[in-house]
Amino acid sequence: MSNFPLRQMTIMLLLATLPACGVYEKYGHGWLARSRLPQAEATPVILPANAPSISQRFRPQTGPSNGDHRGFDILVPARTPVLAAADGQVERVTLSLLYGNQVFLNHGRSIAGFRIQTRYFHLSEKQVGDGETVQRGQLLGYSGATGMAGVYPHLHFEVHRLDDADPPAPVRFLDPQLFWVDGEGRVTCYDPARAYPLTPTALTYPVPCRDIEWRP
Repeated sequence: MSNFPLRQMTIMLLLATLPACGVYEKYGHGWLARSRLPQAEATPVILPANAPSISQRFRPQTGPSNGDHRGFDILVPARTPVLAAADGQVERVTLSLLYGNQVFLNHGRSIAGFRIQTRYFHLSEKQVGDGETVQRGQLLGYSGATGMAGVYPHLHFEVHRLDDADPPAPVRFLDPQLFWVDGEGRVTCYDPARAYPLTPTALTYPVPCRDIEWRP
């Protein structure tokens, strides 16, 4: 009888059938996975050399047989601080079988005029609670590998468009690369010494970048 762990067999089956996170490549800084979209459809991305690497990028579903990836994966060791990407309010702190410990933040309106939500998956530990108001760069928790899709320690990060229902309901998955403070595709490291605009909502990297002290 095989001694291959049941959990790993289950993960393989899930990854074959569900939107899930990519395969581990390496930890480090400044390394950006190639987009799986055609060049004309992919957002050009500039990743700073001091930013933790991205192992899988956003990929919308383009057909019934094509798997999607609704955010991107940041390669960070377990217990790396996970930071709020912008000012907002904690809508939900939850645990799911597939994505593990999660934090959802509601933010103000984007430059396009709609409200956005950011999501942080696979956390090993959560440091905020439902309804709490948070500021950009505030500690939300620590990275990990929780959930069946958390095959290795990393942070899966998503941006959702919200409608104006009460309570808000996600109606669309968005490429996080469209919302950086420094412009589309220009990944912006969080720096507490920098002044950021309060509106419209724009994002900073949800983990600390090397050689920048993330605490004020």
